[in-house]
Amino acid sequence: MVVRDPASDEDAATTRLTSALGVLRHRGPDANGQYRAGNVLLGHARLSIIDLSDAGRQPMSTTDGRYVISYNGEVYNFRELMREHAIDGLRSHSDTEIVLRLFAQLGPASLPMLNGMFAFAIHDVRGQKLWLVRDRLGIKPLYYKLDERGLRFASEIKAIHALSDDAPVCDLSVLHEWLYYGNPLGGHTLYAGISQLLPGTCLELDLRTFQHKVHVYWSLEEELRRSAPLPGGEREAIEATRQLLEQAVQRQLVGDVPVGVFLSGGVDSSAIAAFASRHYEGKLATYCAGFDFAKGEGELPRARRVAQALGTDHHEIHIRGGDVGQLVEKLVHHHDLPFADAANIPLYLMAEKISAHTKVVLQGDGGDELFGGYSRYFTLGQYWLLRPAARLLQHLHALTPQSAFHFRARRYLRAVAAEDMATAVALLLTPEDRSLRPTAIFATPLRTEVEKSDPFARHRACLQAFAGVDRVNLMSCVDLAITLPDTFLEKVDRSTMAASLEVRVPFLDHDLVDFAVRLPGAVKAPGGRRKFLLKAALQGVVPDEVLTGPKAGLEVPYGAWLQGPLRALFFDHLQRFDRDHRGVLDVARVTQLYKETGAGGRDDSYMLWKVMNLMIWANDSKVRFDVERQAR
Repeated sequence: MVVRDPASDEDAATTRLTSALGVLRHRGPDANGQYRAGNVLLGHARLSIIDLSDAGRQPMSTTDGRYVISYNGEVYNFRELMREHAIDGLRSHSDTEIVLRLFAQLGPASLPMLNGMFAFAIHDVRGQKLWLVRDRLGIKPLYYKLDERGLRFASEIKAIHALSDDAPVCDLSVLHEWLYYGNPLGGHTLYAGISQLLPGTCLELDLRTFQHKVHVYWSLEEELRRSAPLPGGEREAIEATRQLLEQAVQRQLVGDVPVGVFLSGGVDSSAIAAFASRHYEGKLATYCAGFDFAKGEGELPRARRVAQALGTDHHEIHIRGGDVGQLVEKLVHHHDLPFADAANIPLYLMAEKISAHTKVVLQGDGGDELFGGYSRYFTLGQYWLLRPAARLLQHLHALTPQSAFHFRARRYLRAVAAEDMATAVALLLTPEDRSLRPTAIFATPLRTEVEKSDPFARHRACLQAFAGVDRVNLMSCVDLAITLPDTFLEKVDRSTMAASLEVRVPFLDHDLVDFAVRLPGAVKAPGGRRKFLLKAALQGVVPDEVLTGPKAGLEVPYGAWLQGPLRALFFDHLQRFDRDHRGVLDVARVTQLYKETGAGGRDDSYMLWKVMNLMIWANDSKVRFDVERQAR
């Protein structure tokens, strides 16, 4: 953190920093350190992965003491950077020191060179500047609060709270967006005054004037603008995809601790396991989990067959959900926000089991977004054909029986039939139907205040930025800019780091991403054939049954939980919430949705799940909803 007034109480600032490190202990249980120079205080909680010795401890400074870094993440090409830029006289063999030395040598010009996942702060003692930096695709988190009293920043919001005694206030302008997607988008949080640094950006703070500016050091739209389409045909694209993915996996096996792979038996995780087993020194450990709430054996049988074909040291973990209510409350605490992707529960349970054996695993996030793995890629690819049919069918659909399928189909048709493509894309990415007024869960005047904001503004901005690309790549770019960093990578980081486990994502390797986004959509997913190119590249690498089998995934039965084991928790939090935050929720409306969902027909389980997360968050954080003040 940076204290605006250098003469402020040093002991109090140090005490707060110590407290902040304490609440981040799960992210770095191996060691912690502090640094102070004038009004700048840096702290670090370390999860030791590369250079386990004290030489890798942080905060780390250059030998002349000019630059100091507190760094979270991994840069996989650090050895290449060391050689290319003649960095010698090292005191450690950690990537942290290379990042620090390269920045000391080149400044912010070094940032596009870093291939990895990271969030860090660097203090230039002599130049009186401080930089906050986040990786290109937002794999690692970095939150900050900048006001007249100073700059506070951390990997999690709870640490920012620990750095000050400010009473938390909900940013009502973000609630509309949250209602649709279950989490804030594009640097927003639900806390007034607290933002997340956007992927590919660097915040520069002048410590003399306290003026700041944010630089974009890499963006997907700039990458697309300056890159010519790749030469060659389908065969060349297939070979390059295979080579680049194998190179990415090999890079990300670096570490001085064992590295494993999450193996679900799907295309992406099987590809990573196959390439990792070729390059890992020793026998690669793979992990798959079966849950007591899954249907049948879930992913276990196919993952088992893939592991046998690859010859990995395979571990099947059988996990009981246990006290689901306690798990939900724990994960709201770790997300610091009401986060509605319920897949964080099995991911956390799996990470908790695996972290007893290893500190690092590779997994397959990013494969669907890069290579067209979702049905919406077909929808957008055929948008101009589907839209007239959807406009007709959405009216005829009103005559069909009122079933859960009916409501899902109507939501899809209304999304495709939306007034413009940006709105259609935004609605394809949410289970909510705007015609059913999601804001109705709020009481007035809060509902009126919430509805002033555009829940699809982030998607409109993205479509404008990516204008001109083909529709498959347009959907891919939206997913890479919004869905991945704001939902999936957020879920992965919080759920696994809560158990002190680092997850790496080879599909988001810079070289692979730069290559894939330049390919025409007709090459990656011709005619809406999901992952056509990736599957072609993996012929002979993973078993055929993986490439031809149906897309599988674990469905978390949160709807059944809400009507069963979570019923008491839901209404307990509803009662507490209405007592402490009266006038925020329309309690009668929420109760009605609960009863109607339990009776069958229209299923509002996702909305109820979001409401429960919101109530747990508000009841735990004591956040205030200042409707009258923010309305002014």
